[in-house]
Order: sequence, then structure tokens, then C-alpha cells
Amino acid sequence: MADNISDEIYVLEKVTSGAYEMVDSFPVSAMLGMVPSIGDQLTLDLYDDYEGDGIAVAKVVGRHFVRYIMERTGDECFAWFLLVETIEPDEAVDLADAFGKVFRQEFRDLLWTSKPSPPIHDPVPSPNLRKSKRISYKMKDPAYWTPERKEAMRKKREARLARMGDASRPGKTD
Repeated sequence: MADNISDEIYVLEKVTSGAYEMVDSFPVSAMLGMVPSIGDQLTLDLYDDYEGDGIAVAKVVGRHFVRYIMERTGDECFAWFLLVETIEPDEAVDLADAFGKVFRQEFRDLLWTSKPSPPIHDPVPSPNLRKSKRISYKMKDPAYWTPERKEAMRKKREARLARMGDASRPGKTD
């Protein structure tokens, strides 16, 4: 029999169907070995260079230490589960700004040494190339692929495939 204790705290939230869904998890070590209690609030502060700080706040409404046993094998494991519900604090914008300011000032070395964000590029102007090269260059630009263009190309492809199918039928003469 193997005893396993999970180092993760799993966060569950009730969805519109009434079922619970796992929305997050984090290591117990991130909480210095402590598990949030009922009434505590878990806050996610998400920072974007263009939008600034935004937060999501969830209030802990239940916590369970679960012992899970597989009857067939006798194996068991243990884990903490938090039940949360999303709340919208009145001061959400002010909290987001305050949390973000502290993190960017106090944790600057930690935050900037992790993986850098992928760069966001503006569309690149077409180079001065002959027409066939210009078309293939344009096709690499995501802005080129509008829903209307995709639909028009799909219709052209289907028509071309239909013509190819008609031409390949036996007994067809030109």
C-alpha cells in the first residue's frame, strides 16, 4: 500500500450546471505549508503591458482534506481541496493597481528573470518584391486571413476540386 500526500491545493468552483469544476491549483509550499480558511480570499492579479492590472477574486467557502482510496489496490492519497465562489469587490480596480504596484516594485528581480513575454508585432509592410513573392509574403501576415477571405478561398478550392473530379471521370471527352 502506497501512501501519497499531494503537494497541491486544488481549487474548485461551482459552475452554472451546479457541478464543481477545478479552476486552479497551487503548491502547498507557495502558502508556506498553510491552507486558506473559510472566508479567506484568493486573488489573481493579471498584468498586461497594454491593459494594466486586472484581478479576479474568489472567496473560500469550504475546505476539505480528502483521503482517496482505490479499493482494488489499497492505494490511497491525500489532498487539500478549496471550494470558492467568485466575488466582485467594489474596490477591484484600486486593489488591482495597488497589488500590481507592489509586485512590480518589490518583486522586480523575481518577475523579470522568468520567461519573457512573446513580443507583439505590428503588421510588417510588404517588401519591394515581384508579385508572386509579395502574395506569399502577405499570406504570412495574420491580418491577411479575414473570415471573408477564408470563405472565398474555401469556395474557390471546392470549385477547383469539383472540376478536377469531373475531369477525372472515365468516359469524359474534351
